[in-house]
Amino acid sequence: MRAEVDSELPGGIARFGEVVDGDDASDAHLDLLEVVKRGHVHIIDAMADVFHRATDWEILNDERIFRITWDDGAVSEYEWEAMRRACPCAYCAGEGAFAGSVNTETKFSEEQTTLKTVYPVGRYGLTPEWGDGHDTGIYTFKMLRRAAGLP
Repeated sequence: MRAEVDSELPGGIARFGEVVDGDDASDAHLDLLEVVKRGHVHIIDAMADVFHRATDWEILNDERIFRITWDDGAVSEYEWEAMRRACPCAYCAGEGAFAGSVNTETKFSEEQTTLKTVYPVGRYGLTPEWGDGHDTGIYTFKMLRRAAGLP
C-alpha cells in the first residue's frame, strides 16, 4: 500500500511544479497560507488527490461503532475502545522521549470509550471527542484507512 501511495506522490509533486514557478520571486517561498491567500487553491486539490478522504461518518451508539464512508465508496467501522486505545495524541501515544500513557495494559472506563462527537480537521483527518472530554487526537484519513486494511 505504501508503494502505491508513494508512486502517486511524484505525480502530485510534478503537478505542483507546473503551477508554481520556483524561479519566479513571487512563488519562490510559497507556504500553505500564501497558497490560499494568493488563490493557488488548485495546488491543494492537485496534491490532495493522492489520499482518500471521508465523505461521511456516523456514530452508532447502540453498537459502539464509528462508521466512515470513503470517497471511493468503501465503508469502514471502528470499535470505540480500539479507537480510543489507538489515540495518536502526544499524551496517549507519546512524543519524543515521552512514552505516552496508553498501552496494551491500560484500562478504560466506559466514559473514556464513549464517543460523543467527531470533528473534521482540515481535509486530512478527524478528531473524536470522548465522554471524558479527551479530544486532542487527530486521526488522519491515511491512519484510519490503514487501520481498516484499505489502501
